[in-house]
Amino acid sequence: MAVGFLKTTFSVLGLVASGYVGVSSAMASSLTRTTRVRSEETPESVGLDYQEVSFASRGGDALLTGWLIPAKSVAKSQITDAQGGSWIVMVNGDNTNRSDPTTGMLLIAKELNEDGFGILMFDLRGRGDSPSEISSSGYFERLDLQGASDHLVSNGVDRDRIGVLGFSLGGAVALLAGANPNNFGAVISDSAFADLSLVLRDRMTGIKRPLAMFFPGMKLMAKTIYGIDIDDVSPARAIARSDTPVLIIHGQEDKMIPVEHARLLGRAIGASFDEIEGSVETVWIVPGAGHTQAFSTQPRAYINLVANFFKSKLMSPRP
Repeated sequence: MAVGFLKTTFSVLGLVASGYVGVSSAMASSLTRTTRVRSEETPESVGLDYQEVSFASRGGDALLTGWLIPAKSVAKSQITDAQGGSWIVMVNGDNTNRSDPTTGMLLIAKELNEDGFGILMFDLRGRGDSPSEISSSGYFERLDLQGASDHLVSNGVDRDRIGVLGFSLGGAVALLAGANPNNFGAVISDSAFADLSLVLRDRMTGIKRPLAMFFPGMKLMAKTIYGIDIDDVSPARAIARSDTPVLIIHGQEDKMIPVEHARLLGRAIGASFDEIEGSVETVWIVPGAGHTQAFSTQPRAYINLVANFFKSKLMSPRP
């Protein structure tokens, strides 16, 4: 009787453990999946000269594709030469690409290019035309952005003359990569999350509340199977220990990444309550704007703020 009870107990425990591992692994796998959407337009569609480029992420684990758009002062015959001047790397979000029309990325690129900046737009791994299949919710994507910086530097650009403008996941990637010293001169993050763990936990509510019990297992499986450290995907912690100039932009009506994430990021860079709620110098919360819709909601104010921020940080005399 006792032996049979023990066998039954261990069998049940084994099934429970297997089920826990299975669900945790499936949840971890979701971090590596993205929907590939290829670009339907090129910079030429908004009147910009450009060059197709490809480069590797830092470390070389992913090949990336992009567009190099020279500053207006660069002759068309010199389009492949990125040397000199100030450059902005634009980083797309998840489930989209470098020309994302819902964000208005090509229109933003055109405006900033006319303000004197060279532009590098590229597809993060697993998105657009970049061939790598597996994504990582920002953990390895930071290496993609650092690879973009390395590509410009290899063509003669000073790292402190490189700025980053990232949207949604791209904004989180910009903050993560930009927190490392000597990568970029300035970073603007539009609609980014402050902490991946917070995003994942917030999604485990309502009918998904039971999934919260699998969160520790999800973290373990993500690290064991895919090498993704969920705890390390925290833009707020990254920029709190960084001296890279940062500007946070977020739509007040963002339903995908609640505006509280912008407030957390603002506090991480030392902004006061008044600066977060009533200023645009450090954090700009855009009334009426949804996720990555700040530009489409207030296009002229958006371009003025972004261009002036980069001009002050990238074009000013260096010490």
